[in-house]
Amino acid sequence: MTPQGTPRRNGGRRLAAVALAGPALMGAALLVFSLTSQVGAPPEPPLRSDGASSERGATAQSDGGGADPSADGAEPAVVPGTAAAEPSEQPTPEAPEPAVAAALPGSEPTSLRIDAIGVDEKVFPIGLGQNGELLAPRGEQADLAAWFDGSPTPGESGPAVIEGHVTWGGEPSVFFELGGLTPGDRIEVDREDGTVATFEVYDSARYPKDEFPTVAVYGRTDGPELRLITCAGDLDPDGHHLDNTVISARLIEN
Repeated sequence: MTPQGTPRRNGGRRLAAVALAGPALMGAALLVFSLTSQVGAPPEPPLRSDGASSERGATAQSDGGGADPSADGAEPAVVPGTAAAEPSEQPTPEAPEPAVAAALPGSEPTSLRIDAIGVDEKVFPIGLGQNGELLAPRGEQADLAAWFDGSPTPGESGPAVIEGHVTWGGEPSVFFELGGLTPGDRIEVDREDGTVATFEVYDSARYPKDEFPTVAVYGRTDGPELRLITCAGDLDPDGHHLDNTVISARLIEN
């Protein structure tokens, strides 16, 4: 026979468990908040939309692709796909001044140095996903820079494209400070053949992802150029960044 007091004691235990669960959940929420807030806001250039700049700020942080790095499935792209850049009939924006250095032979990039923002990191090749989107670094390579292997190698004629996360796992990633680059800053890319391609920044901008300047980023150029790209801006309800920072640079003589 069960003592009459037992149900009350069990009920008391359940109430105590519920009472303890509240602070525990609150603590977990505060931990998540601290992990996503501790890195502060990365520098970002002005937002451009149809050629006009905007004062819209960005305060929220997330991983470069906006996804949980522990989640299964394909990682969302840091930048939109490249399909729109393929037709040669598309109008191109006003070209910058011609490159002052002759194009180099093709040779894949191995590392990237940007003294102005303290970047010195390896580079690996990355391709497109099943839907034609540019994949994003993930796993053990999440904090590395990735060269889009469908673009020219850095130093060849045309725009070489290198992407990277702004944050990963709540911590600054390889391109956290990318938006702080300004015209005149230098970017060095080590290549597999032992040569170094040196670029000089001539433009820094932020674009809404739904207005990403595909032709300007991936389209033909008069000489060797470089595009560095990362996520930027506020977050949508799914935790994905709304904008991209795009750095444009041209090859110069070493």
